[in-house]
Amino acid sequence: MQNMFKEGDFIKVKPNTTLESGEIVNNWAGKVQEVNGDAKCCLIKFDAQTIDSLDDSFLQGSIDEGAEPFEYVFEFNDLELSERRDTDILVMKALDRLASRVNALEGGDGEEQEFLKREWIEEFENSAFFDSLNEVQKEHSDFVLSTFMEFIHNYEYVLPKDWEPTHVESVCLDVVPRKITSHEELFENYGDILIPYLRFLGQKNYIANSNSLIQTVEKIKSQIPIEAQNSNNWGMAKSMIMSAQQQGFDMTEQEDIDRFMMLQQLNALNELNKRDEKNKPISRGTLSKEDPFKEIGRNQKVTVKYNDGKVLKDVKFKKVESDLRNGICEII
Repeated sequence: MQNMFKEGDFIKVKPNTTLESGEIVNNWAGKVQEVNGDAKCCLIKFDAQTIDSLDDSFLQGSIDEGAEPFEYVFEFNDLELSERRDTDILVMKALDRLASRVNALEGGDGEEQEFLKREWIEEFENSAFFDSLNEVQKEHSDFVLSTFMEFIHNYEYVLPKDWEPTHVESVCLDVVPRKITSHEELFENYGDILIPYLRFLGQKNYIANSNSLIQTVEKIKSQIPIEAQNSNNWGMAKSMIMSAQQQGFDMTEQEDIDRFMMLQQLNALNELNKRDEKNKPISRGTLSKEDPFKEIGRNQKVTVKYNDGKVLKDVKFKKVESDLRNGICEII
């Protein structure tokens, strides 16, 4: 049987679809990440609207099962092809909100984790273990250790007392390459900075199994820069930043960031318009080729009303342009 869907397709879940938990869902949509033709199912990564609609019971179930709460496997029969209803930027923002909700459901230990991170790194930087690093490693140390502790908490869902080699390996070879955008120098030193930090934590009895964690980092540290340079491993945010840099945008400058974001939106609109022309008749209103906002300056102040009733007064057009072009709000 030929697959009904392919990776990259945008889909919606059919109304009144029942999950394994027995929950009935409506208005879910997303993007096909993987297709299993033999099992006639797809792994779907949720879009922004779906992510924001997930209730606590679904999130808690995902936490309990060790599953990612932003994706789900559906059978072909539960899905149908659809137009995209968000943007990469909106997905990124929704995922940030989701991470905060997941952290709260896991016991609200985020503040405790942040305190440990600050205290331990500061203590490490005043120790002989830090002195053993070279100047380049010292320069990157705070960033490396902060991201490591943040990632192992937010993506592996474990506190330091529960760190295991599998957690460390996942962070170093999956999360770090996917999330961090930096020069190769940082990735080449990531493991060599992490090892003395783990040794320090073990000596202080802050963690129980430092030796096994260190052995894991020793084994995989040379793979970190390799995985970080492989574009197949990049997440959406990193892919966008790398794309921007390759196009000559300086992503440390707000003006360049704004220009790049506008270009992304215009490209997405052009693609949708091309599909509309190819598949007429389709009515899209704001997606017509005539730009409805061409007379508005980027710094001109406007008042907008969102679909949920929220009103923003006297906000610069460039701050809400993305939402306006995606139909999430309107000028009043």
